[in-house]
Amino acid sequence: MKNKHYYLGLNAYSHDSSACLMDEQGNIIAAAEEERFRQIKHYSLFPKNAIKFCLKEAGILPKNLKGIAVGWNPKELFFDRVIKEYMFQFRPPYYVFAKTIKKLLRLLGIRKVFERNIGKLPTNLKIKFFSHHKAHAASAFYASGFNDAAFLTIDARGEYKSSLWGKVDYYSGIQVKGSICHPNSLGCIWGAISEYCGFVPGWQRAGVTMGLAALGKPKYMKEFKKMIKFFPEKGKDWLSIDKDYFKIADCKGQVKEKFEKLIGALSAKSGKYLQVHCDVAATWQKYTEEIILGKLNNIHKKTRKTKLVMAGGVCLNSVTNGFILEKTPFKEVFIQPASHDAGVAIGAAYLLQQESNKGVKPEPMKNASLGPEYSLREIEDVLKKYELEFSKDKAIHKTVAKLLHKGEVVMWFQGRLEFGPRALGSRSILASAVDKNMQEKLNNIKQREQFRPFAITILETEAKKWLVRGTKSPYMLLVDSIKPKFKSIVPVAQHVDGSVRVHTVNEESDDIYYSLLEEYSKISGIPLFINTSLNIKGLPIVNNSQQAIHAFLESEDVKYLAIGEFLVTKKGG
Repeated sequence: MKNKHYYLGLNAYSHDSSACLMDEQGNIIAAAEEERFRQIKHYSLFPKNAIKFCLKEAGILPKNLKGIAVGWNPKELFFDRVIKEYMFQFRPPYYVFAKTIKKLLRLLGIRKVFERNIGKLPTNLKIKFFSHHKAHAASAFYASGFNDAAFLTIDARGEYKSSLWGKVDYYSGIQVKGSICHPNSLGCIWGAISEYCGFVPGWQRAGVTMGLAALGKPKYMKEFKKMIKFFPEKGKDWLSIDKDYFKIADCKGQVKEKFEKLIGALSAKSGKYLQVHCDVAATWQKYTEEIILGKLNNIHKKTRKTKLVMAGGVCLNSVTNGFILEKTPFKEVFIQPASHDAGVAIGAAYLLQQESNKGVKPEPMKNASLGPEYSLREIEDVLKKYELEFSKDKAIHKTVAKLLHKGEVVMWFQGRLEFGPRALGSRSILASAVDKNMQEKLNNIKQREQFRPFAITILETEAKKWLVRGTKSPYMLLVDSIKPKFKSIVPVAQHVDGSVRVHTVNEESDDIYYSLLEEYSKISGIPLFINTSLNIKGLPIVNNSQQAIHAFLESEDVKYLAIGEFLVTKKGG
């Protein structure tokens, strides 16, 4: 193994810091987000623990690395952001300027930090820096299994750009055809609208605003089209935001007084949204769909590609994603499951692997379970330490299926940790979708807003029978609708507007999770259940057994934890 060439990709000194280890064939050996180890959401410094895990998983030392790549480019950060933007376009607040300089210096000093925290690197090893949005694009294309594709990346901002589009193949690599530059940014506007609706910090709460949108009507399209201009036919600068209405600094956005006057309502106080805020959220969701789908139609026209790949935080908008195959000419779509900034560690590793092994086509990404796994001995030792009541059960999937059918909520901890923001059956809280009171119960367990919907996991073979579109969605990145004849059977599976975020599984997805759902389907006659992330409010998804047990003990309404082959039962459960 140590004779192989290994490439380490990093996202560092940006939110969602992460690491990814890849071999010379482009196979992902391991990938992890630093936040999961530290239990600090969106951790943004050096991903020390994630790197150590990746090296340990491969059984190698720093000296065995062939190369390191970072999904940020300090040159672009300096010339495009500091010089072009800050000096000649607009003067940002001092704290934004200082933050950028600090990030720049940290990136330039990353080798010293690596050697101080991880170990000595080979003298001839160079650390390469890649453009943030190119790393996003690479993370999607090289994981897709496609030979060529069109691409679109969208987030709050990279070094300077907030979106990139073009085409990509193995011969010519990433060919950029157009972009948007900061402060024109869909991601920043999502942050601004989220704060307007009372969800702070806005850049972290876009998913909540998406949920709120279902409670409103898109009444303000005229006003939004006045403030945000969309030019689908333009290659560059195809989005223009009127700065009189929005304050955009760094990757954050806020609305200005002029926005409130145009809408006719003040920003909501925390959690105190009104119908007008629901309508604003609905309008921005609708306009987001119009913008992205409109641009995708133009990209297809310009590139003539039948396949599409996407990445970047805004590409986690599952409502928009659900319409792509329906409302654009693309025949196949792959969206990187780690579309947020953690995913650029994968993209940077791919770019370095391709530079060194040009034309070598990686195997398609088969699942997102790329993180740590814990042995039964490790789990049992922790359970004994906490003096918990537990039993060993080699058919734990059958036991849990019965518990779910009885209406119990079960915390589920199995196998390797997921890489990315979605719980896909490794670190999940599971429940039946039959009991109409389950949504309130789960939202109380998660300590979150009552209007927020839950995703489902459904057998892939049953998706077309139960869902309107029935499209495969192995990474929970698409929204669909339950067919009318099944709506009364699974009331918790759908949001107030009838939509449902979907995670499909098959035999190749995850053996034990698939077996659990298959068993539940046999018992109940229903091939789906509710799946939400295993975490405590304000903390990331759990990584290890100790964190899972802590979450279990903190959640009074959950009686069962299925962890490895052990079923933990609370006293009285």
